Amino acid sequence: MKDASPQTAMTLEATGLEEVQRFVAVTALGMCRALVLGSISPAGACSRLFGPALLSRLEGMEVHPELRHAIHLATELEDVAQLAPEALSASIAEIEAKLHQVLASLSPPSSEASKWLNLTPA
Repeated sequence: MKDASPQTAMTLEATGLEEVQRFVAVTALGMCRALVLGSISPAGACSRLFGPALLSRLEGMEVHPELRHAIHLATELEDVAQLAPEALSASIAEIEAKLHQVLASLSPPSSEASKWLNLTPA
């Protein structure tokens, strides 16, 4: 049984379109790095972050088209790993390039930007 007490729960939140895009891009880049290093499998990445729920949520927002495209490609990583494992590295590199492009297109965050990690008292 998982311990879901407040001491073991963590919530990350981004507010505003630019911050949501920044949050998703940075998180996805971290997941890509974990994939490259073998710390997580493509199946694990797809079930934890790169699933249809994230893509669907982004499609409902007016996010940068390259962010939508990068996440769309990321949702296919499990299939790429199974059907064409030799193409996995190139696919991850393409996703990373698109995510970097998105980050470069966003205006720098203000010093008053909300933190993504907000601790709530237990």
